[in-house]
This record gives sequence, structure tokens and C-alpha cells, in this order.
Amino acid sequence: MSYQSDEEQVELLKNLWKDYGQPVVLGVAIILAAVSGYNYWQKTQQQEISEASGLYQNLLDTLSLDQQTQLAAPLTEEQKATVSHVVSSLQNDYASSQYAAFATLFLAQQQVQDDQLSAARASLEWVLAQKPADEVQTMASVRLARVLLSESSGNGQQALDILTKLNAGKSYEATVESAKGDAYLALGDRKQAETAYQKAVDAAQDNGLNRPLLQLKLDDLAAMAPQEG
Repeated sequence: MSYQSDEEQVELLKNLWKDYGQPVVLGVAIILAAVSGYNYWQKTQQQEISEASGLYQNLLDTLSLDQQTQLAAPLTEEQKATVSHVVSSLQNDYASSQYAAFATLFLAQQQVQDDQLSAARASLEWVLAQKPADEVQTMASVRLARVLLSESSGNGQQALDILTKLNAGKSYEATVESAKGDAYLALGDRKQAETAYQKAVDAAQDNGLNRPLLQLKLDDLAAMAPQEG
């Protein structure tokens, strides 16, 4: 049975009241209210996703002005203002959407490039506070750890704590272990750093990836090791 209009619902309630009395009518009314509420919630959710997607597309359109031909080109001040406005709108109005998380991750990347490490840290902490999907959480956590290490080598333990809490899949193992190696190195633990870098190299090879920087880090640690003799 489908209820096509409010008038039909009212007529149904009148007939039920007449035939069965108050208990049944109350039960039906509760069910109808629940169905109507769910339909309204679903419609609202779809509208919010559409609006958030539109804002995110504005962000992509802004970036494509220079980056289609020069991917490394810095943003202009006007572009930065647009990015900041779009990210702020997404955070304020659509905080739980994936678009807000992705836009904020991009903002944090730009802030790192501009050497605004405190701002980048705040952006990444915002993403994590929204409890995003596992892949986004991993990405944001690794970037936050790297920002902390860039701010100060004294943040090594804090960065390591963030990374060890991750339950990253195989596709992110190389990235996470590489960041762990950097954290151990900041703590002065070269043995643990070497172990982490080796895990990263092995994971990258298992995924068919070539990470020459990781091998370079391992070679540097080997060169720094005290020679026997």
C-alpha cells in the first residue's frame, strides 16, 4: 500500500479510528510519522551531498586554472582566498561529508607548502576530529605526523604515537612505516628507524612500487653505523 498524499493519510486515520479505536490509530500514526521523517531525512541528506559536491567542484575548478599545465605552480593570492572560503563553507555546513575532509586535506597541503605548519596541523586535526573513513584517517594521520616532525624533532614521540595507533591496510603500509622511520630517527633510535624503513621498502616492492627515497634513507643509516674493526 502506498500513501500518495496527506489527505489520504488523514482519511485512513479516520477510518481506522471508526473501525478499531484509539490504540490502532496511534500505532499507525507513529509508523506514518516515522516513514515521513525518514523520507524527509533522506531527501535532506541527498540535497546536502549535492551542495557539498558543488562546493568541492568549485575548489577543483579553482585549482585547474594553473595546475592543468603546471601542476607544481603555486596558487595565487586570489586562488588561496577562494580555497579558504570553500573549505570554510564545507567545514561549517557539511562537516561530516567526505568533500569537507578532502578539501581540508588539500588546504593542509597548501599550508605546508607556505610553511604554515601550525595552521596545517590544525587543519589535519580537524579532519581527524570528524572521524572520517579509514583511508582518510590514515592519510590525515600520516600527514599530521610529518607536520609534527617538521615543526620540531622533539615531537618524535607524539608523531610515533599517532602512527602506531593506525590499522593501515597493505596499500598504506609503506607510507606509514616510512613515517615511523622518520619518527624513530627524530627520537635517535636508528635501529628501529632502519627496521621501519626496511618494512616500508618491502611493502612498496610487494605493491609493485619503486620508492628510491626509502632506499636512500636505508643507505644513509648504514653509512652512519659505527664500523667494526
